[in-house]
Amino acid sequence: MKTIKLFFALLVVGAFCTLNVSAKKVKLTIDGTVSPSQTTLYLIVNEDKENAMLVPIQDAKFSVTLKVESNAFIRLSDNKNWPERSVFVLIPDSKHITINWRTGSIEGSPMSNKLQMAMKEIREAFPEGFHIDVFSDNPDDWKIAREREASMRAQMQMRQHEAIMRIIVENSDNNIPAWIYYCYKPTIAMKAENIGPKDSKWLNHAIVRGLEDK
Repeated sequence: MKTIKLFFALLVVGAFCTLNVSAKKVKLTIDGTVSPSQTTLYLIVNEDKENAMLVPIQDAKFSVTLKVESNAFIRLSDNKNWPERSVFVLIPDSKHITINWRTGSIEGSPMSNKLQMAMKEIREAFPEGFHIDVFSDNPDDWKIAREREASMRAQMQMRQHEAIMRIIVENSDNNIPAWIYYCYKPTIAMKAENIGPKDSKWLNHAIVRGLEDK
């Protein structure tokens, strides 16, 4: 009986420790400059759009200090939607991150820069709005152009899918794949647990679990 009670106590302590580790919070300051004409800046943590923070802007500059989980994704955008197109998605791997909206640069966060480069590669693999213009009134010319367009878009989509899968596997030791999976789940068309190593760190990220529960 004592052995059973001791085992149960160890389980409770272990679970408590696990929760504490996953819920570890860090204090972070984000500042920088935005475009002179920009008047709206949202700060969204782990895509919780209902609790998006409206960051004050003064003379095209801003500064905000907050506490977030150490593995959180912080999206700064002038629009609450379109996460995959956001200029800045930050990972709090330091205490101070500076961004520049005009140049697209991030200072003080190597992981945020790495995520930014990964998203850029994925977007460029499939140019949005790809279209072949046809300067002809001949229906056959239009048909040929549309068929060629469909073929080329399929090839682009395949290259994008390959880029997504490669980047996810290459980053299985960090949480960058969690954001990529969140943005491109329809393109990936696979459950997270079936991608890459089974012990990948990103599989247990809150943003991924939220998608898998839907």
